[in-house]
Amino acid sequence: MTYHAIMASPLGDILLCADAASLSGLYFAGQSDCPPVPGPPRHRARASRPSDGTLAGQEIRNFKAYRADVDDLFAPAPAHLPPLSAQPGASDTARPRLLQDDTPPGAVGLFQSVQKQLAEYFAGHRTVFDVPISLQGTEFQKKVWLALLAIPYGTVVSYGDVARSAGLTPRHGRPVGTAVGRNPVSIIIPCHRVVSGTRALTGYTGGLERKLALLELEGFKLY
Repeated sequence: MTYHAIMASPLGDILLCADAASLSGLYFAGQSDCPPVPGPPRHRARASRPSDGTLAGQEIRNFKAYRADVDDLFAPAPAHLPPLSAQPGASDTARPRLLQDDTPPGAVGLFQSVQKQLAEYFAGHRTVFDVPISLQGTEFQKKVWLALLAIPYGTVVSYGDVARSAGLTPRHGRPVGTAVGRNPVSIIIPCHRVVSGTRALTGYTGGLERKLALLELEGFKLY
């Protein structure tokens, strides 16, 4: 049985999915692959493509990520979003809203732990998550998702790097990219740390504005 809860975040509402012991999904509400939730149907705006998004008149997918403390000489002025701490919901400490009345205590505790750890991450106080995860997908997808879990905080890698880490070859770049885009546990499985070989952001299922904000939180400037 899968249980669901909604939690607030600086980047919008997040849908959490779990059984009684492990997290199986973490989606920004409204993203294209966000699963349906219990309750009456709701109108859902048409989801944008993962590569959509502009900032200061430029396409975000073409922005490149550089470490703010290492690569300051690459360009004169970075693009940026307002700091996460200044965005709506950043100080929201309310418990996740359960979507099923029969949610068992184990799932409730798990949702609360995820909310607490994400709040610490958004506040800049957590770099590693300690959440039990249950991954449902093909063996190929699981290889890719486990490779994503190994990407350290404050680091970006290319799709080819992910392929090699998963025991594949750079020839698998396209299917690896597809698997990255189907990551069911955003942020905790950090697909936002995957960029092109030129450091361009390229795309993000949760929206490129969010990918940009998450990388800025982890110490990057985007040019």
